[in-house]
Amino acid sequence: MALKVVRIKYAHSEPLFWRAKVQAIEAGNVEAAGLLLSGVADIGFVPITLAAEHGLPIIPRLAIYSVGPIISSRLFAGRGRGGPCAVSDTTVSARALSVLLGLKFERVDDPWRALDACSQVLVVGDEALRMADRGVPHVVDVGELWSERVGSPLVFAVLAARPGASGFEEAVAEMENSVASFYENPGPLIDAVARRLSVGRRLVEEYYQRSRYLVNSSVSEAMRKEAEILGLPPLRFAQI
Repeated sequence: MALKVVRIKYAHSEPLFWRAKVQAIEAGNVEAAGLLLSGVADIGFVPITLAAEHGLPIIPRLAIYSVGPIISSRLFAGRGRGGPCAVSDTTVSARALSVLLGLKFERVDDPWRALDACSQVLVVGDEALRMADRGVPHVVDVGELWSERVGSPLVFAVLAARPGASGFEEAVAEMENSVASFYENPGPLIDAVARRLSVGRRLVEEYYQRSRYLVNSSVSEAMRKEAEILGLPPLRFAQI
């Protein structure tokens, strides 16, 4: 398949790509949108913040989101005297906490070192799962806070296309089928992720029970609501 697909490099992407026969390009949250804008990739997952800011057309079939607590996006309690810090690769969670709690973050690259320097540390992705597994206390789970305050799913990443892209139906179907395969038999992937991250299997199982991928009209509406609350430009949706 010639189409190139951006895969965000954290564990939340695994069910989407586990069985998908696509040409994936791995990227961090912040760099994902640039791969579409530069034409390096054709479609892929990008933070909803960057999709809105760059006007990338959203394919309303798949996304990465949570309904309630998510574990992989948490504001952890630090031991330092400095103000709140956030890992440099977060855009959605940092913006959500800024809007909901009025927090302003200093950006850091090493969340573990930041625990000693900062009063609170916003961590996302695999390192958040490792901190949760090691019992690092947290102040708030971003997904849980959003659910309590807003009452709708918190969408972290959307499936977007580079401007002018077409012919992506087969790739989308491959990822949908991968998610379906995961739901039918989640055990092997849960085991593999637990080994890779060196965290407990039960934590990974709980994490995937809280993660969501399939998009319907209510999730698309939640995306629009989220963009409005976060002060983002209106979302653009691709015609499919």
